[in-house]
Amino acid sequence: DARARDLVAAATDHWAHGAPRRARAALRTAVRLTDDPGLRARAELLRGGLDLGHGLPDVAARRLLHAAGELVGTHRALAITALGFAGEAASIAGDHRRYAETAAFADRLRLPDEPDDTRVTLDHLTGMAATFAGRHQEALPALRSVVDLAERLPHPQAKIWGGQAAYTLGEATKAHELATSAVTAAHEHGLTGLVPWALVYRALSALLLDQHSVALSAAYEGVHAATSMGQHNAVVDHLTILALLSALRGDTETAVHRIDAAAEQIAQRGLGRSGAFGAWAFACVDLVLDRPADALDRLRLMAPGTGGVHAGIKVLAAPHVVEAAVGCGRPAAGDRALRRYEKWAGATGSAARLALSHRCRGMLSDGARSDEHFREAIRLHRASGTAMELAKTELFYGHRLRRGRSPRAARELLRDAVKIFESYEADRWVARARAELRAAGDTVGVAPGGPAGGLPGAQRAAELTAQQVRIARLVDEGATNREVASRLFLSHRTVEHHLRNIFAKLGVRSRVELSRVLD
Repeated sequence: DARARDLVAAATDHWAHGAPRRARAALRTAVRLTDDPGLRARAELLRGGLDLGHGLPDVAARRLLHAAGELVGTHRALAITALGFAGEAASIAGDHRRYAETAAFADRLRLPDEPDDTRVTLDHLTGMAATFAGRHQEALPALRSVVDLAERLPHPQAKIWGGQAAYTLGEATKAHELATSAVTAAHEHGLTGLVPWALVYRALSALLLDQHSVALSAAYEGVHAATSMGQHNAVVDHLTILALLSALRGDTETAVHRIDAAAEQIAQRGLGRSGAFGAWAFACVDLVLDRPADALDRLRLMAPGTGGVHAGIKVLAAPHVVEAAVGCGRPAAGDRALRRYEKWAGATGSAARLALSHRCRGMLSDGARSDEHFREAIRLHRASGTAMELAKTELFYGHRLRRGRSPRAARELLRDAVKIFESYEADRWVARARAELRAAGDTVGVAPGGPAGGLPGAQRAAELTAQQVRIARLVDEGATNREVASRLFLSHRTVEHHLRNIFAKLGVRSRVELSRVLD
């Protein structure tokens, strides 16, 4: 028993430091050495945690629930930790029935004077279960409690719960702060195994803020951290977030490449959450390629073959359901999805999500009512600082105004949209907005930015986007195009396209000249 206890402690340290193989090896020996129920329950908790990172999430949820049941009488705090991880496993699987069961189990353990370090997990389970069930008013106090507790508690796990709760509430800045704090705290506490998980919410919160370069950096960091720690389920989560980022910018080839890279693991492991992100990204690709009927069918199914639909992500994707429904002449389907989204956005009061809600109502309405919704959406986009979504709203409203014979008003909106899309390197969206400008009678247009060849090297390099900087640095280090593509989960052709743009911006003609400019 003494040796088994030491091995379980060693396995715990290995797990925390992102060394799953060593943790599993220690556990295999430990469970053969003891019949002690408490030790075996702690071993089961660790095995469930390992399965959470690299295994079947439904198996992880079962192990963790079993461990919680065994630990509740002797190690209550550990039992609650097991329930928190069980809830995350159910969420990864897209199994909201099991999530609800886990939250109900946790609620039965709650004490009147619950300590903060366990209350944060219990409130998180309560709030997220109510959110998945669509009971948003019930979810709000629990989720707000989690955010408040996470700001006070030093443990990285509390800050991860807080980041997820703030993201669910639409408090994007707070979610980003807490997720960033979670990454820092995980390193400081020697719990590096939590870093990929924290980076999921760092990326998603940046995306909600329309800070695409920040989201891209967090997701790349998440992929590489999770890969180095053998947390392959987290790798897939970050890959599908990267796919969604590409799809939202209209980079369809990169989005499909990343979805394909994740698809096999999604199907084999039953990763419902990643599957839902992937389906959402693919629907955005369909919309960019003018296939609204395909996008609508994909969004209504969300994640076929992955064990179910992820309710939270399905609600998040509602604005694209509306876009697809309007595009293929089935507005009733968009209205149904929007009602759920409006209920959530209205309950949380998130300006970014309310803006999308009003945009969608503008697309589904006619006449003066449509104008009111579009104008309110633009106001809320500006208040929340969501520039990319502002540009899309201006494009959709400009299209509506042009067809309503108000070309002058349409041109003002569309010119602004072109500038914003160019700043995001959203080439397909730029082309679409320019086409609308021409149709609205624009004879001048918005001139694209030229090469920065006349500027000094440092200033020219400053003209590069975050993605171009990554590619340029890897090329400067001697990486081939294929190596760059593998490292950044891009297609070979996309890397070539970026390199042409980098060479044009910097006024260089070779890799040697590129290195000189960067130096």
